Amino acid sequence: MNSSIVPLLCSFLLLSAFSASAFNVTKVLSEYPDYSNFNDLLSKTGLASDINSRSTITVLAIPNGAIGDLTSKSGDVVKRILSTHVVLDYYDPMKLKSMKDKTAKLTTMFQQSGKASNDQGFLNVTAKDNTFVFGSAVKGSQLNSRLEKSVMNQPYNISILGISQPIVTPGLDGTLAPVSAPPPKANAPSSPKNSPPAESPDDEAESPDDEAESPAPSKDADSPSADSPPADAQSPSSSSAGKLKISFALFVIMASMVAAY
Repeated sequence: MNSSIVPLLCSFLLLSAFSASAFNVTKVLSEYPDYSNFNDLLSKTGLASDINSRSTITVLAIPNGAIGDLTSKSGDVVKRILSTHVVLDYYDPMKLKSMKDKTAKLTTMFQQSGKASNDQGFLNVTAKDNTFVFGSAVKGSQLNSRLEKSVMNQPYNISILGISQPIVTPGLDGTLAPVSAPPPKANAPSSPKNSPPAESPDDEAESPDDEAESPAPSKDADSPSADSPPADAQSPSSSSAGKLKISFALFVIMASMVAAY
């Protein structure tokens, strides 16, 4: 082997070793007691080793007072949640201030896990009220984790930013479901077109007067027919014949009386 190549090879190996171990996140955070719980969780979940294997990284560290119930969750859930607090790029306050339009979408370590869906592996950051706020890029998520301070930075390898509270990414924890578009509002059922209006009970229930037809007046056998004249009304021909018979009888009687005298 050419003797001139040996120094170059040694320099390359030393540089590679330095780059691979440019920082130790556990050791760095151990100098900041306010983040001791966060540091412990990074070690217990194995996420610290994944962070140390990177040459460029930004860690969004959660202070002890805001760690909440993360310590009571399972190791797998905690690792998924904390991996969304590790950005695969270098961001310090100066770089955040130089963001175009004062907003950006950041790629996190959870995106490279192959388990992310619906933008779970991304964060949104935007300038607000003289600081910056972070939140999940999942649709409907809130940007409510404020940048409180720069804990430490080593350009351009590692930056640790202190944030006010954990970033909630829907779907990572068993109690949260991924945010989705709201279901359409149920429309009130409308009556089919051209269909007759529903009849009211008053319309359906016909009155007895409508349903029950009044009975036709029965003809009394003893009552005179409308076509026949009253009983005491004699026809002219019958009356004349009766008068003639009476007159004849009176004549016969008178004639007999005359003959007797």
